[in-house]
Amino acid sequence: MNIGIVGAGAIGLLFGAYLSESGHHITFLVRETNKVDHFYIVKKTEDPVQIVCDIVWDIADLEKMDLIIIAVKYHHLTQLEDQLNSLPLHIPLLFIQNGLSHIAFLEHLEQETIMIGSVLHGAAKKNNSTVQHLGIGPTYIGSYKGEWHFINSFVENNNDQFPLILTPNIEQMLVKKAMLNCLINPLTTIARVSNGELIANDSYKVILKDMYDEMMEAFEEWKERLPWDEVVALCVNTGANRSSMLKDFENGRMMELDTIVGAILERATQRKQTLPILHTFYLLLSEINKDGDNNG
Repeated sequence: MNIGIVGAGAIGLLFGAYLSESGHHITFLVRETNKVDHFYIVKKTEDPVQIVCDIVWDIADLEKMDLIIIAVKYHHLTQLEDQLNSLPLHIPLLFIQNGLSHIAFLEHLEQETIMIGSVLHGAAKKNNSTVQHLGIGPTYIGSYKGEWHFINSFVENNNDQFPLILTPNIEQMLVKKAMLNCLINPLTTIARVSNGELIANDSYKVILKDMYDEMMEAFEEWKERLPWDEVVALCVNTGANRSSMLKDFENGRMMELDTIVGAILERATQRKQTLPILHTFYLLLSEINKDGDNNG
């Protein structure tokens, strides 16, 4: 299968590496400023392995793809709207952004088939051309509109270290991930600690539990879907990882604040509920974000 990937960030490279290993022909669309000849992946402590792929700089080079995966961050999506609508309408698109804001963006696209993915892997860019796979997790895929006839074979033909799972309710998966990100990302960024410290440090654990309690009060139906033990387990299992928001902060990039934290705050407001701790963190991080690199 010919698969195009728009964006060569950590998750885009991760998808490209494992889909290439599964026998797909991968083509990355990157910005003209990213003039690299090869991409690489590091698994565990192994040496970098070159990703078998093509690299292009013009979206017209993706017009014969069987699937195009959109792997840029949410705040870059609006810049791509005209380019995406210029593609043949029959090519399925798969969006794998964090947060919830990109769902509204999809309404502006003309493609016949659009899918959404929720990625639970840990990954980080080591440099401009290399991604490191930090933690294995499933990628849930669901339909936004249309039907891709090859979705079952695509999902079944995957690497054991890169499982793909079809779900009938992808929006619920996105909300769950956004909630977990709201609990972990802002606090780790403000405290500048790895995920595990939120449980190991007594003070951070109290703040985390208070955030969790106020979120469950606002979203009562999530008490069974997202128990406290699952939040603790995630922090422990990804203990050495630094959250994506913290990594963006440390690298001077714009943090994905509105699409993750802002989206959950907005949903709480729609219910006439408040999330005081999370809102405070949002305001603090918004000020920090003003110094972020909008092109990051």
